[in-house]
Amino acid sequence: MKGRLACYPCLVKQGLAALRLSTPDPALQQRGLEELLRRMQGLDLERTPSFLSRVSYDVAREIAGVADPFAAAKRETNRLALSLLPALRRKIASAPDPLHMAVKAALSGNVIDLGIGHVFDLERDVARITDNPITLDHYEAFAKRLGQCRRLLYVCDNAGEIALDCLLIEQLKPHCEVIASVKSGPIINDATMEDARAVGLTGLVRVIETGSDYIGVEWEYTSAEFREAFASADLILAKGQGNFETLNERLEEIFFLLKAKCTEVAAEIGVEYGDTVFLRSRGRGK
Repeated sequence: MKGRLACYPCLVKQGLAALRLSTPDPALQQRGLEELLRRMQGLDLERTPSFLSRVSYDVAREIAGVADPFAAAKRETNRLALSLLPALRRKIASAPDPLHMAVKAALSGNVIDLGIGHVFDLERDVARITDNPITLDHYEAFAKRLGQCRRLLYVCDNAGEIALDCLLIEQLKPHCEVIASVKSGPIINDATMEDARAVGLTGLVRVIETGSDYIGVEWEYTSAEFREAFASADLILAKGQGNFETLNERLEEIFFLLKAKCTEVAAEIGVEYGDTVFLRSRGRGK
């Protein structure tokens, strides 16, 4: 997905939020915003929105000198999401189609997004999403492909959300080998290996890193291990908007599972803002 003019005000919004989280000093916040506006001049809109938004967080970290301003928030969302798992496991077990219910449970975790200022109430939103149909739902195609799958790559998104991903991965494991991926370093509230350990994902499946701390999957910055896992997977499931923005034009068959929390992403998919999405995509090349 290419950048849009609408990315400009969004970058400022993200930058201000990150600066406020990183430092209480108004002078530093102002200095950070001025530096962000300077770096935003001449943005290459051929790059993905995820790539473009990196500048907002780089500036905040540099100005405030805080490597991971979202660390405490990530720990809290992990804790809260873990508290919901027992009830969700019961809900999945009693569902007519446990796999489909697990898909909805994992999707519901995508309401957690600290970078774009999305307001959420995790317990309320999880109940709402799991109790209602997915707006755009390619589940039948996914279930059919799963029956032919030997290895699945599960590209994780945010902390907190990663705990709910465990519910879906538990349902996937009887069908195929599952490998999960997380970021190699902190960026916004994206899940890292520390989060994978905190929610028990590393005890469930093999977890690898993407090779970088870029939002989504910026291919030029990925590791050889991640590229091998991507190439050898029979099926790829990618969570969240950042992964959609960076992978939707690839030729591989990818299933994207997300809530559309941005009007530009919603328009790219062909849904409305706030819709839930389980999308089968083969990229723009086919």
